[in-house]
Amino acid sequence: MKTRRIHQPAVQILPRGQAGMTLVEVVLALAIAGLMMGGIVTGYVYCATASVKDSLYMAANARMMERIEETRSARWDTSSWPVTDQLVATNFPDKTVTLDMSGSGTNVINATLVTTISQISTLPPIRQIRVDCIWQFQGGEWITNTIETCRAPDQ
Repeated sequence: MKTRRIHQPAVQILPRGQAGMTLVEVVLALAIAGLMMGGIVTGYVYCATASVKDSLYMAANARMMERIEETRSARWDTSSWPVTDQLVATNFPDKTVTLDMSGSGTNVINATLVTTISQISTLPPIRQIRVDCIWQFQGGEWITNTIETCRAPDQ
């Protein structure tokens, strides 16, 4: 047989300090969680943008190295007659190239290669070769990568 107590309350009421969360506490917790999520998303977007920018830097460096190799392969022979000199700026005009970081043809950025050749000394004959790659990142910031080297005539 079951016994039932008549004076037992159906709901237990806790003292004021232990009753649960108030609306202010819930709103404050949601605000803190929202700020944390905003920080995480902002950090992710920053890292993704920095990764894209770094990939474009590397693609620009690769294109500039191609141009440096073109200038290194130009014939400059001062020991033969007649003297052969193909290492002049007119043989390397400004060139528009594509910076394709993925290799898939998407997210393509155009850049301009500017080649400057200047005489450092005549005895011994040495020339400075400078290649600048100028490109624009996401329609805003203009970026210039530069590579310089020196070259002596062919032997």
